[in-house]
Amino acid sequence: MSINALENTSPAELASAIDNEAQIRSVDATAAVEWLRSGWQTFRAAPSISLLYGTLFALVCAGFSLLIMSSPGFTTAFLTGLLLVAPLIACGLYVAARQHASGERISITDSLVLLWSRRTNLSLFGLFLALVMAAWVRFSSLLFAFKVNAFAPTSYSWENFLSGSFDPVIVGFFVVIGAILASVVFITSAVAIPMIVDRDAGPITAISASYRAVMSNRLAMILWASIIVALTTIGILTWFVGMIVLFPLLGYATWHSYRALVD
Repeated sequence: MSINALENTSPAELASAIDNEAQIRSVDATAAVEWLRSGWQTFRAAPSISLLYGTLFALVCAGFSLLIMSSPGFTTAFLTGLLLVAPLIACGLYVAARQHASGERISITDSLVLLWSRRTNLSLFGLFLALVMAAWVRFSSLLFAFKVNAFAPTSYSWENFLSGSFDPVIVGFFVVIGAILASVVFITSAVAIPMIVDRDAGPITAISASYRAVMSNRLAMILWASIIVALTTIGILTWFVGMIVLFPLLGYATWHSYRALVD
């Protein structure tokens, strides 16, 4: 669209043009199973690179957890907060799946080049996720700190933490607030980051497409979100060893969900 044409375009027409760039498809309620199957096929096509991504992610998570292990509030917040920032961390996996789908050679170097070209929009979306993650870490830490009467999250022990973490009120607040934040992140990023990687879409356009994709396919996306939570929980409970396989698998499956939902 030329500058003159853009100037003569009404806001409604411009919004329609933006929407036309990201038409949303309807999928079956069980589509998430097919996304996982396609993700596994991509994993098998590049096992070395997939395991490398998974191993690096697992090591970083395990190492960071060890560093903050003395602070139970921060540790719990970090482990649950992985669900919030993992979509951005998986950018390299989206590129690998993109390369595989187009018949290209899967290359980490080429992935870095592509991600660098998308750095502005990815950084803006990353800032949004970072703010959500920071809010979650602070809120969850203070929530448990109030329970044990210690306003500095690093000043109470695991014994105090565990004795307070099973209080129904504390657990209730923790689950409700966490579910709200996780839902917001999922709705706004379900296909947003793969779309930015694929098309260098702006954050607002990508968030709009993600929102419409989730709202148009509620049953399928509820199942998909449940699968992500379940597999991530397994990865955490195995002290991140399971993430070596599960992280790339979920990353590839997320790419295939984007390709299935966005025309």
